[in-house]
Amino acid sequence: MLAILLLVIGCTKDYPAVVSNKQAPPEPSGVTSTTACSCTTSPGSSTTVTSPVSITTSPPATVPQIDTLKVPAPLFSPDGGTFHIRTQVRLTADALPLGAVIEYSLDNGATWQTGSQFTLITGGTVLSRIRSGNKVSLSRSSAVFNLYFERMLVIGNSIMNHGPAPDLGWFNNNGMAASAPEKDFVHLLTGRLRAFYPTMTVTLQSGGNFERQFGTTDYSFDEFKESLQQVQPDLILVRLGENIDDSQVPKRGFETQLSQLLDGLANYGQPVRVVCTTSVWQQPQADAIIRKVTTEKGHALVDLSCMVGQSQYFASQYTNLGVAAHPNDTGMQRIADLIWEKLK
Repeated sequence: MLAILLLVIGCTKDYPAVVSNKQAPPEPSGVTSTTACSCTTSPGSSTTVTSPVSITTSPPATVPQIDTLKVPAPLFSPDGGTFHIRTQVRLTADALPLGAVIEYSLDNGATWQTGSQFTLITGGTVLSRIRSGNKVSLSRSSAVFNLYFERMLVIGNSIMNHGPAPDLGWFNNNGMAASAPEKDFVHLLTGRLRAFYPTMTVTLQSGGNFERQFGTTDYSFDEFKESLQQVQPDLILVRLGENIDDSQVPKRGFETQLSQLLDGLANYGQPVRVVCTTSVWQQPQADAIIRKVTTEKGHALVDLSCMVGQSQYFASQYTNLGVAAHPNDTGMQRIADLIWEKLK
């Protein structure tokens, strides 16, 4: 069994079991949607790459691009491979015409950034070229980078972890309603990540207070400060949404609140990869905001809407409706698979 450090785990509001002095998030009694869709990750979402040099885009599309620079493309150092998320990558050119700059692209050439080095925050193929005014080098080089993480912080609810509640027919201490700890999405994802870095640590923190109290005078983002400073995560997974009162999303400014939360997580002091998911329950307003804010801020978005209302993903074997509304082993595997697609 994988060892996972547990900082704060709460039980759902509707459930009497309490594992800490923080109550767990409230959860609806069942899944209401019957809409099916294909499970895919949201296109175009990625985390912004930080760079110690100025970042600019290439000339506007209206300016003709003339390939007249007959110079070799810049080279990468390191030249691809598997590295820690905070690795610095340098770009060097054998010949750089007067006034020319080195550029690199993280999205297969859709956009270009100026700089001779950058910090790895996302994996995938990176392209490089040289530009002088509206002239770009015909020659380009590429390198493929895979990332590994040393410290993961998961902010979630009872789908992440729930202690035993015998009166509900729930006796495990893992993601409700996975049949065993190794079957919940956290353990499944951890196993894959540890294939790259075997000693990676995992810390769980309840996000139930944010789900229930966002936008009220009772809520403070300070609840995350201690774990951020203690853990120093290089990967943060925000797996929330089920316990939000969807009718309160506009009234209590969920968009502003989520924006503040993600800013606090992404800018706590160290380069970090932030991944957010939508809900596996019917939460149309909250999910729309999660998609919008996550994408606008350049973080990775995992859309789980394909699971909403699909009975094969939920634990109908439980008589208690609250427990039965949680993902079964198949649902947990689906969550882990879709998150992994954004990390590999």
